[in-house]
Parts: sequence; C-alpha cells; structure tokens
Amino acid sequence: MRAHVVSGWGAGGSLQQACRQHGLIGHVFAIEDDLEVGPLTTDEHRCLWWKPLEDQYLERLSSKRQGLHEQWRSAAEEILDRASEVVIWSSDSGRDQIHLRLAAAKLEAFTGSVRLVHVPADDGTTGVWRFWPKTLAECERTMTTLSPEGLKALAHDFRENWDNSDGVRLQTDVGLRLFDYSVFDNAILNNCSDEFENPAKVIGYTLSELDGRNWVPDIFLRWRLRVLVNAGFVQAIGTRWFVDDCDIRVRSNIYRFS
Repeated sequence: MRAHVVSGWGAGGSLQQACRQHGLIGHVFAIEDDLEVGPLTTDEHRCLWWKPLEDQYLERLSSKRQGLHEQWRSAAEEILDRASEVVIWSSDSGRDQIHLRLAAAKLEAFTGSVRLVHVPADDGTTGVWRFWPKTLAECERTMTTLSPEGLKALAHDFRENWDNSDGVRLQTDVGLRLFDYSVFDNAILNNCSDEFENPAKVIGYTLSELDGRNWVPDIFLRWRLRVLVNAGFVQAIGTRWFVDDCDIRVRSNIYRFS
C-alpha cells in the first residue's frame, strides 16, 4: 500500500478526490491540527493550552477532537502494518513545514520508501490545501525520494527545535522561526479603530495582512484580542464579545504602534 500523509482535513479531502478522479494511488492520512500555535510536546499539554481559547466557542466546538499525537499513533500503526511506501505532502507554508518535520519524526521506524511531494506557491500563497485535486495529481509527478539520512535530519530538526517549542511558528525568508504569542498584538491594535466596531472586522483585517506562507486560526487572534482588552489597550462593550455580540475600539489614550 502507498500511504499519503498530509496536514489538514482540507488537503486530505483534495487528495482523496485526486485518488478517486485523477489517478492517484494510495490511502490518505490527514492529520488535523493548527501546528502554527501552541505547545507540541504532548496532547495533554496542547489540550490544556487550547481549552481557555476553545471555552470561548462552546457553541461551535461541542465535540472533542482527537489530539495531534493520538492521530499520528493511529496513522503510524496502520502505515507500519500495511504500507510499503509513504508520500509526505508539503509546501513552503509554516504549517506544512512543521508537519514535514513531525511526519519524519513519527516515521523513523518505517523501513519502506519515503517520498516527498513539494507543492509550489501559487501567486505568493502556499499550502497543499489551496490546490484543486487535479493540480495535486499533477504535482505528484514531481515526487522525489527522501534518503534515510534526509529523513533522519528532518526528524532531528523536529526533536531539537520544535517538539518542545511553545509559541507561534512562522515561515520566513530564512526558514522556520519561533515567535512569542504577542507577535500579532501590534497588528491587532493597528487595525482597531478609534470608533466602536465589530471584532470580526479587526480579526479579518489582521488575517488579511499575513504573509502568504503563513496562517493562524482566528480563535488564536481572538485570544490575543481578549488579552489586549484585559490589559486595557482595547475597550469592549457587550456581554458576549467573543462571539461578535459586541463592539470594540482601541483606547484613544494609548500609544499607537507603527
């Protein structure tokens, strides 16, 4: 069996359709997690970090999701038992680059062939999930083989630099870098008006300014907005501002960041 591993259900769905309709062969394993933010050490640590953020969205997040490492345990068991070849799908996005290193660490015990499909950028934006199934099928033609040394180097990079990391992981011109959670605070403040407006508008502006290689979940930015409200930099009115039943504005007497 050929196993395709990819980050995110969206990319996984596109690959499954590429298998059904465009000639790709194999079984798709999609690992769903926002790898850009939060601790990566254990599912327990990730769950504890995410819980205060998700508690703001109880109406939207009513079901418990499988943890990152729990998903990988299930996938790795089936891959080690059945697969003779693994294809890791990646791109220049921050999420895909972290997933590439994580996949290498999880597949170190795999004795079959490991291949890599690197999906190119499209108009400055990257990410396997951004492409149509037919395009992904065409990208498979560029598949290369990862040497055991190459796989080991990626796994080593994950263990040494990312496994114990806690913060925001972004792809830059010099590669992956780890930033403090406050990296987006200035952008949020600069996008807040002096007049009251809906927080979704501020979040949307901030998301639109992200580098095409990176993405963060809106729930993360809403958490940073709550931090700014609690710190007195942003004023909020309304009883349920975290679900947009409110308005916010930057406090007029604070220093505007440039």
